Amino acid sequence: MSQQTIVVVGAGQAGAWAARTLRNEGFAGHVVLVGYEAHPPYERPPLSKEQLQPDPTQMDSLLSAAEMADLDIDWLPSLACVRIDRVARQIVLSNDETIGYDKLILATGGIARVPPLPGIDAPCVHTLRTLDDAQRLRSALKPGAHLLVIGGGWIGLEVAASARQLGCNVTLVESGATLCGRTGSPALSAYLTDLHASHGVDLRLSSGVAALENTSSAGCRAVLADGSSVNVHLVVVGIGLIQNDAVASQAGLECDHGVIVDRQCRTSDPDIFAAGDVTAMREDQGLLRLESWQNAQDQGIAAARAVLGQAVDYRPVPYFWSQQYDTMVQLAGRSAPGAIQVTRGDASRMMVVDLTADGRVLSAIVANNPRDFRTLRKFVSDGTRIDAGRFADPAMPLAKLAIAA
Repeated sequence: MSQQTIVVVGAGQAGAWAARTLRNEGFAGHVVLVGYEAHPPYERPPLSKEQLQPDPTQMDSLLSAAEMADLDIDWLPSLACVRIDRVARQIVLSNDETIGYDKLILATGGIARVPPLPGIDAPCVHTLRTLDDAQRLRSALKPGAHLLVIGGGWIGLEVAASARQLGCNVTLVESGATLCGRTGSPALSAYLTDLHASHGVDLRLSSGVAALENTSSAGCRAVLADGSSVNVHLVVVGIGLIQNDAVASQAGLECDHGVIVDRQCRTSDPDIFAAGDVTAMREDQGLLRLESWQNAQDQGIAAARAVLGQAVDYRPVPYFWSQQYDTMVQLAGRSAPGAIQVTRGDASRMMVVDLTADGRVLSAIVANNPRDFRTLRKFVSDGTRIDAGRFADPAMPLAKLAIAA
């Protein structure tokens, strides 16, 4: 394969790890990494945390320009792929240049979802997906400013926490009845509600924003669904992302709110692979979409190895973490209909697992207890069976809960 060209489209977490892995695994051909941002690849979790602080540390690069030069990776910044010609096996870039490929890896991630509201294009409205977004938002987050957060998911909550720590007033509007409702855990939702309320966030659940009215250069008025209004200096929309699969779909690849891949990260075209937030993985139970730092890294590595012809059977155990105030929340696995939910510990060290009827650990959610989380994450990964009653007893060490097969 030494004379082949492998093109990686997308220079985020998945794309950077795919490009690095190609070299780590001995590929000596041409590697091209295309990224629409001007910055070298970086990790996104700090965007809603450290990068919103007044004097943030410099963002660490996943692959610096110097590293890419050393690895002989042809980095093309500030460019997007606008078309894939599967017959000619080439991509067309936003500057009209074309690049031929032998194998193609799509790691195009997602774009911030924006609701179709009147006034959503007002200058006071922000999304948070890129380093440039974070820098723009940081300059607007001043002590005493009033921030409206639309969306009670992870990004919205992390931004709310960062803003409160900066001395901003925060109103958070969530259309659902609970925070982070997609997790399906009432215990987690209640925990997060108490956490943010205790830090002074004005939570408006089962509510929505009907319109934004640009009142001045210093802010806008948000009209809520119930007819009330709130005057704010800035708005952050945090209602999730849209998989950036338009180019793949236009090329005829099988897509369903993401590029559909198998356990080898291969798309419906045998020469095209995909990794990260843009993917939807085919499973027996349907399509699995994982929007996380861990999956982007691991699937990027898996895709690169599969491209090189190595045996790959990518079966991720979902993992996610979130830092809010001085609280670390960690999640592993995923629940299933009919799961038995068991809670352990006090309010400051929440620990919840979902179990099958025979006690197998499907998922775990833990706050402020990384050591015990490591044990539970291994239980999830190994499909360990535990006794629900003994788990609920905080005096019982987790290491003693496993039931012999």
